[in-house]
Amino acid sequence: MFLQTIIFILALTGPATAGLPEVQTIKAARTDDDGNRLKLWLTINARKRFLEISWKNAPARMGDNVLLTVQDPHSFELRTLPTGTPLASFASDEGSGSGDGAADYVPVQGFTRKPLTSLAKSTKPPSSRQYWVANEGTAEIVAAIQPSLSTQWFTTGVPFDYALSRNVTAQTFCYGYWASYINAEGRILAKTCVRAYPRWMNELRSVVGELRLRDLFIPGTHDSGSYRPNFDPLIRESLVTKYALTQDDDIMGQLMHGVRYLDIRVGYYRASQEKFFIYHGITKQRPLQEVINQVKDFVHETNEIVIFGLKEFPVGFGKSLGVHRLLVSYLREQFQDLIAHPSLTWRASLLDIWSRQQNVILAYDKHAIVEEFPQLLFGAVEQRWGNVQTWPRLETYLRNINDFDVSRFSSRLVADMAELTPETWDVILDKHGGLRKMADSINWRISQLYRDELGENSNIVAVDFIRGTTIVETAIDWNRRKIAH
Repeated sequence: MFLQTIIFILALTGPATAGLPEVQTIKAARTDDDGNRLKLWLTINARKRFLEISWKNAPARMGDNVLLTVQDPHSFELRTLPTGTPLASFASDEGSGSGDGAADYVPVQGFTRKPLTSLAKSTKPPSSRQYWVANEGTAEIVAAIQPSLSTQWFTTGVPFDYALSRNVTAQTFCYGYWASYINAEGRILAKTCVRAYPRWMNELRSVVGELRLRDLFIPGTHDSGSYRPNFDPLIRESLVTKYALTQDDDIMGQLMHGVRYLDIRVGYYRASQEKFFIYHGITKQRPLQEVINQVKDFVHETNEIVIFGLKEFPVGFGKSLGVHRLLVSYLREQFQDLIAHPSLTWRASLLDIWSRQQNVILAYDKHAIVEEFPQLLFGAVEQRWGNVQTWPRLETYLRNINDFDVSRFSSRLVADMAELTPETWDVILDKHGGLRKMADSINWRISQLYRDELGENSNIVAVDFIRGTTIVETAIDWNRRKIAH
């Protein structure tokens, strides 16, 4: 079984002698000139829920590797396997993002690099192979990638189990998987993990506390309540779920992983005992009560600030204000003292909000109702929506609204809705393969666009399937840089 779980790396040096493995142990370096600017990210694609590894400013030298482990690695050792028959290898077609070719990956066990045709036809005896082990062999390595470019994004083919995310608490930091960029000697140049951000605002309190929410880069989700607990798209996907679901985490999971803006679409269902539900278009999703309970539990535990953006009201509200009044009464009853008083205004700093211990901002997209309930409701967050179906058009739209953004001189919050939107006939004919496929085609591009270019002046960025982006990490990095400037 040992030979079935190790990761082989073809020897870049001369053949080793047969016999017991030769061991070279290199401890992880705390700093390295090559790694000062190198960064790694771990994300999860939406369609097949495979882990993705991306990096920026990598040296990409001969012998460099990015290794994925299921424990936190502190050291890597290069060992030599005696000459023998290598394990079978196979190629993957699951590559995505930037960079040439598909990533090599291990779905369950065994080594899975793409075999070379010339090697397959060779009549020479098999040469010795070298392989990496982590933490003296106690940390399992499940994927290995040899970087060829300084900036790349790969889908590994290693499946992520969302049961891991459901166990995340306010005390969770890293969990599940770690990715390490190592050089040929085994020195760790950079490392990252699948991680939660349950208290990132509070952790940055000393540097962002005096800022307004409009000054921050805030991670958000589009149609935040469009999720299904324990849903597996590989087993249960249908035409309806393909175009109705937009997130893989429930509200608590989104908040624990750093989201602070929720896009809430409420419908009214008069015939039901539970009157208010989350809707995506005309498709009923989760009970509003479920969503509110998770927001309250999160805020009570973490003291983070959450923007609860109520939009559209697609079903059951009609043209009168009666159902809106019922909803506002319901929100007041549910959130009670957590509701931020609008007298704070959008000009309030984070410290102002925290000082009142009113951490839930109800941003309501119905001006007449906002005027009727000035003690409860903020005006709506402005959503900037491209309503496009291709990446080139979405990129052009996002660049334009950020290049000519006069809203930055206002205190009102604005949200870049950074997702593709299928048209009605696209859904009926399943032209795009579903929202998951559409998200996977752009989420890596969205991540790079805001990380490298648009992030400095961004406010809220809301995406589909946020776990497939680096928006949360990018937002935190840009917020730190704003203070530094």
